[in-house]
Amino acid sequence: MIYIRPLYTAALLFALAAPASFAQTAAQDPPSKAPQTAPKELSPAEYERRKARIVEFVDKQRAKAGVVATTRTKSGQVVDWIKPESQVEGGRLAKAPGDSRPDGPKDRVDNPFLETALPAALKQTVREEGKAATELQLDASARGPVGTVPVVRFDLDSFFKEVKDLPEDPTQIFSKVPPPAPASNDRYYAVWQRFGDVFGTLGRINIWDTTGPVGNETSIAQTAVIRGSPMQAIEAGKIETAGFSPSRRPVFFTYYRTNGGASGDWVGGYNRLVDGWIQVSSTVAPGMSLVNWSSVTNGSQFSLDVEVRLWEGNWWVRAAGEWAGYYPQCVGGGAPPCGRGTLFSAAGIRDKANRLDWYGEVFDSSAPAATSTDMGSGAYANTHFGRAAYFRNLMYVWAPATAWWFDSGSISVTDAACYSADGPFYSSDPNYRNWFYYGGPGDEGAGCN
Repeated sequence: MIYIRPLYTAALLFALAAPASFAQTAAQDPPSKAPQTAPKELSPAEYERRKARIVEFVDKQRAKAGVVATTRTKSGQVVDWIKPESQVEGGRLAKAPGDSRPDGPKDRVDNPFLETALPAALKQTVREEGKAATELQLDASARGPVGTVPVVRFDLDSFFKEVKDLPEDPTQIFSKVPPPAPASNDRYYAVWQRFGDVFGTLGRINIWDTTGPVGNETSIAQTAVIRGSPMQAIEAGKIETAGFSPSRRPVFFTYYRTNGGASGDWVGGYNRLVDGWIQVSSTVAPGMSLVNWSSVTNGSQFSLDVEVRLWEGNWWVRAAGEWAGYYPQCVGGGAPPCGRGTLFSAAGIRDKANRLDWYGEVFDSSAPAATSTDMGSGAYANTHFGRAAYFRNLMYVWAPATAWWFDSGSISVTDAACYSADGPFYSSDPNYRNWFYYGGPGDEGAGCN
C-alpha cells in the first residue's frame, strides 16, 4: 500500500531545479520546427518486395516467441498468447507490487489549494465518470489458455496503408512508428512537469478517440519518468497511430528508452514490438484497444488509470486496475546479478527518476507546416469538462512506498494557437485533487500555422 504523505513543504521540493541536460524541456522548445525531408518514393515493385520481407520477418518473430494460441477481440485486434516464463532468462518472473492506489479520504492536507471545495459543476461528474477496461477484462471468450499471457499483434495491414517509405531492412520496421519524444522539433505538447528525485508516478487520463491522426502521425496522452543523458525513460498512456489497431483507434501503450532515441531489442521501443517488456497480466497488455471507452462531447466521460513505479529493481506499469508487466532490472529479464548488465544505467533510471511529465503530444509529420491531427478531444482546453480532455489526480512516488499529489508548478504548451492547456486546478475532493485540461484541433484552429 502506498501511504499518502501527511506533511509536505511544496516550496522546498518544487524549488528543485531541472538537471542541466533537461534545461530546455519539451514544453519549452520553440514552436518553430526544422523542415522535414520528404521520403524517397519507392517503385511499386520495390514497395511490394519490402512489404513481403517485412511480413516474413514479423511471422518469424512470432514463431520465435512461442505462440501457443491466437484470439481476436470484438474490435478486431489479433492477440497472440505465450507462456509468461518464456520471456525471461531462467523462467522466473518478478513479483508485482501490492495494491498501490492512494486512499484519498484518509488524507491529511496542509496545502491550501488542496483544501478548496470541488466546483459544483464538477461534483456530478465525479460520480458519473466511467473507468476504462480492456476487452479481455470484459470478454472471457477472447482470452487464451490458462497459464498464458497476451501479446497484441502489430496491425501490418493498417500500417501499410499509411506508411509508404518502408525500410530496406525489415528489422527496422518498428522504428517507422513515431516514438513518443519528450524533446523534439516536430512535436506539439501540453505538459505539467515535476523535477526532483522520484520512484514513480500515477494518475488518470481522460480517454477520447480523436479525429485522425493524419497519415503516420501520433496523438498521445501519457506520463513519462525520465533521467540521464542520453535520456532513459519509461512512458505509458494512450496512443492513436497506424499499426496499433484497426482505423488507428486509441490503445494503451508503453515505451522505454535506454539510449535517447535509439530503438531495438533491449535498447528501446513500444510495447512488445522489441524485447524489453515483460508481460504479466492475462487481461491487460500494451497495445490493447480502448475504443469502448471513448468520451463523448457533453456526454459520458471515461478515464484510464496509469501508474509507473520502481519496485524491487524493476519498473512496473499498471493500467485498468492491474499490474500489466514490467521493464526488468537485468537485460534478458533474469534475476540479479545481471550477467548481461542492467537494462538501465546508474546515471539513468536504474535506481530512480528525476523528472516526471504528464502531457498531451502530437507528432507533426508535415513540420514546419502545422498539422490537422487532433490532441486530446480536438477541443481547446478552455472549453473545460465534457469538451476538452483532461488529466486528473496526478501523484508522484517520493519514497519507495509513499506518494503525494502534484500540487505546484504551471502547465506549459509549445503553441497555444494549435493546442492549449488550462490549469492546474485543485480541490479537497479525493477524486479531483488536481487536474488540468489540454488539447486542440491543430491547423484548423485560428492562428495555428
